Amino acid sequence: MARLPGSTSPRVEETTARTPLSVLRTETVLSRFPIHNLGKHGRVNIHIVQTNAQGEVDLRWAVSYNDLYGPPGPLAYKLDTIVVNQILDTLPRPLPRVIKIGSQRQTCRLLDLEVSGRQQAYVKSAFHQNASAYIVAKLSYKGRDGTARRLEAGFTRYSVIFTGELLPDGTTADAIYLVLSDPYHDILNHAPVRPLDYAYLKALTPTAQRFYEILSYRMFAALKYRHPHATLRYADYCLLSTQHRSTDAVQVQKQMYKVHRPHLHSGYLVKVQYEAITDADGQPDWLLHYTPGEKARAEYAAFMHQPGAAAAAALAPLADTAQEDLAGTVTRATSGAIPPPPLAASIPPRVALAGG
Repeated sequence: MARLPGSTSPRVEETTARTPLSVLRTETVLSRFPIHNLGKHGRVNIHIVQTNAQGEVDLRWAVSYNDLYGPPGPLAYKLDTIVVNQILDTLPRPLPRVIKIGSQRQTCRLLDLEVSGRQQAYVKSAFHQNASAYIVAKLSYKGRDGTARRLEAGFTRYSVIFTGELLPDGTTADAIYLVLSDPYHDILNHAPVRPLDYAYLKALTPTAQRFYEILSYRMFAALKYRHPHATLRYADYCLLSTQHRSTDAVQVQKQMYKVHRPHLHSGYLVKVQYEAITDADGQPDWLLHYTPGEKARAEYAAFMHQPGAAAAAALAPLADTAQEDLAGTVTRATSGAIPPPPLAASIPPRVALAGG
């Protein structure tokens, strides 16, 4: 992706295991599933279903988008994960229903974007894309206190109110605010959290960042249970990241090399191994085994010193246990929606790495 003028995102090579960690605690329920379109072409429609041995639906996740603003793209993804999540992490639980984000200029700066009328317009559109993404979900999870909880609803995560518009209490907004919906508010108040390095997130391109978020679930569990590696099914990665799935081994390695490269360079990973398997339909698939590096271990150690870490660790599932296939589709179709704006790319120039 083209780098935006005025972007000052840190380079990945500067965000290594030796860099002081800025731990961001992110909820582990909804963030597992895709909302944003991180691909390069077309409109994304997401539908994921998981069934049990009796053929009953255990999990359902479907996302649809507003025709005017279209699916949230890379900028909307960075807005959610870098700006909104950071603000949510600083607030005590239970969260207030109305969350102050700040001005559009402040938001641009947090995203390392040039502060200009055009960039502020892009940011405003990205807020609308995120706010209008409609989710239909059916899933179960364990809350922070270990109790079983369930979500079965159709909802948007939040509404957005811009400066000068009316807040729920009738006052005039002096900044951008989010009004959390009931399902999203409940999830944020009860979901366990996992550690992510905020500075590292900012340094990654959206695709590499999404991989980091997806793998972090398995990495956290692998380190907790002292497994030699964390394992991720290639088909599941493609589904959860809205990336193209290939059935050709050479193409898979080429695709994943680009995703793995910054994480090998930073020391988050030290080794990647491919194990050929087939999915439930007999199609070629691969188990990707990731050996954690010094950076991954440093993140885990830093998180375990945070308040509430012991409770979160107790809820972490066993690493590398057998996982049911996620069956689903991520389809793309041409639409007349407003095209997503470009986003600054912060990956360094091509480097040679082993193990990708």
